[in-house]
Amino acid sequence: MTIRTQKQLALLSIIGLAYWLFGNLYEAIVISPNWVVDSPAQLRRLNEFFVRTSPTIYFVPITQLATIGVWVLFWKNRETSVKAALIRASLWALAATLLNGFIVSTIVLKLFASDFDRYGDYLTTLAWRWNVLNLVRMILVGTTVHYLFSAFRKLDRME
Repeated sequence: MTIRTQKQLALLSIIGLAYWLFGNLYEAIVISPNWVVDSPAQLRRLNEFFVRTSPTIYFVPITQLATIGVWVLFWKNRETSVKAALIRASLWALAATLLNGFIVSTIVLKLFASDFDRYGDYLTTLAWRWNVLNLVRMILVGTTVHYLFSAFRKLDRME
């Protein structure tokens, strides 16, 4: 893969990861703090609000493509000067992806299920868990962006 192609893929991945980070940041500041107060009622309103669309449409497929871009860069890279940054970016992206899978499979699917109300007061626990794990996820994604941007800057100086 040429330096120019690596640079372009790095930039696209940075943009996609930033999209993921700022989408989660928006949810963390504007939406999810409301979930922890009277969670069953809040989540009922939220589920009624998302009739034609959902947050999934915002995140899929851009965030997955951005993460795959990081791994492709690592796999196809032949430049030793960016190798360490791409290894770190790939590992942080893997951690973010695994955590995201955990959040979606153990929390989001319950919060947004059609029968979410069967969880009753446990919804408050799930909402708090989402808030805390979302913060960790944002740190993981932000760290990925940091290392990927470091590689991008080195690639940019080579061209």
